[in-house]
Amino acid sequence: MALDTDVMKTFCDLVETGSFSRAAEANFVSQSAVSQQLAKLERQFSTQLMDRGGGMVSPTSAGQALYKGAKDIVRRHEQLIGEIRSVADSVRGILRVGTIYSVGFYLLDPYVRTFLKRHPEVNLHVSYTNWHQIYASIISGDMDLGVVACGEKRRSVEIIPLASEELVAVFSPDHELAEREVIDPASLSGENFVAFEANIPTRRHIDRMLKRAKIEVNIVMEFDNNELLKRAIMVGSGVGILPRDNVEREVAYGDLACARLAGRGNEWTRPVGIVRRRGESLTPAGSMFLGLLRSQGSVEGLQSR
Repeated sequence: MALDTDVMKTFCDLVETGSFSRAAEANFVSQSAVSQQLAKLERQFSTQLMDRGGGMVSPTSAGQALYKGAKDIVRRHEQLIGEIRSVADSVRGILRVGTIYSVGFYLLDPYVRTFLKRHPEVNLHVSYTNWHQIYASIISGDMDLGVVACGEKRRSVEIIPLASEELVAVFSPDHELAEREVIDPASLSGENFVAFEANIPTRRHIDRMLKRAKIEVNIVMEFDNNELLKRAIMVGSGVGILPRDNVEREVAYGDLACARLAGRGNEWTRPVGIVRRRGESLTPAGSMFLGLLRSQGSVEGLQSR
């Protein structure tokens, strides 16, 4: 039975993201292509590999078994390609970059596309995952670079400042503050609040900012990703605070409203940084990608996109 490594990678991304749209974006294909690839795999193995329902997908027992083997196949295939190419050209090879969803899909994507256009000879693999998996993969050597928000210092990693993302208050379109362009942060006091889960660095960062501003909110829901958080705000479950670029599309479509938060000496931003293993030299491809991010990743450049 022949197995296509591109299909294996797409399947792994589908398992990891639980979303056809995210797996499609990660592999620069359509959602229909992801569905067709999954159907092909299920025909090959004569069994169901993913359970579909509730807007998310999750692997069956057979799918989990395939995922474990496919992940290893994809990793070894990429390593082999990188090793062979690097013999012929020092700029060639494999580059593994990890990023959290809210940074990868909204901020990092243009730079990934630019890099691929400039260096098609580099096998760039971008993993969209959670922050603690990025740290673990950087430390273990499974990733070369990570791009995270609100980076936390650790002995074995180095965090290189990249940019600051503006944070805005986000509302449902019929909220009483929805028509305001700028609000006093104190206006959020007592509001029902939809937040990231407590262990997520962005949540801890926002909690500290609210505490410094002496603002108390009523947390009614917690999510591990910004897409579910936005949906909860859309239906009026509460207000939230999110990076501006994460909600620009929904605001333009009228599904959400947002307002800037007046500073008063408390700048409402979240830092974005590049994570790398401390004391370890990057490959030429890694150095070039890092250089691209640092040369274009200014605060003004990223916020004006």
